[in-house]
Amino acid sequence: MTDAPVPQRLSWAVAGLGLRPADRVLEVGCGRGVAAGLICRRLTAGRLLAVDRSPVAVREAGRRNAAEVADGRATFRVAELADLGPADGPFDRILAVDVNLFWARPAGPEYALLPRLLAPGGVVHLVHQPPHADRIPLIVGRLTGRLTAAGWAVETAAPPAATVPLCAVTARRPT
Repeated sequence: MTDAPVPQRLSWAVAGLGLRPADRVLEVGCGRGVAAGLICRRLTAGRLLAVDRSPVAVREAGRRNAAEVADGRATFRVAELADLGPADGPFDRILAVDVNLFWARPAGPEYALLPRLLAPGGVVHLVHQPPHADRIPLIVGRLTGRLTAAGWAVETAAPPAATVPLCAVTARRPT
């Protein structure tokens, strides 16, 4: 793993997951695996499936987290969220950082897939770092509106001392 500083949005996002050592975690849009490394540090009996559309990013994430792949805590796959199904889960936690499909376009099949991927009591944690703070109300409004309409219990958050604009929406699986 590299010693480069971890971006604030990723450390805050992972901290907000409320991970337990045996959690099964799905990271959507894993990029180069920085958050994946933070997640795996908290898992002892749990596992992580991290997906991204970019083969280059997935290859780099696997390299960055080679020890976690070797010991079975992490798997990296080239895929979109819509490519996954219930057989890939169930997951206790789903994390997506700066994944625009949840707010930037009309709600798609991914919203219907989320409850099928989650275990009972599971949570989805959607974190965004928009380029400007004035985008936060739009992002949070769309996310909370779509999730609430689908029966999710929703909480919103912003870090108290962020040096960049950040927001999070955490939703509990509907029953």
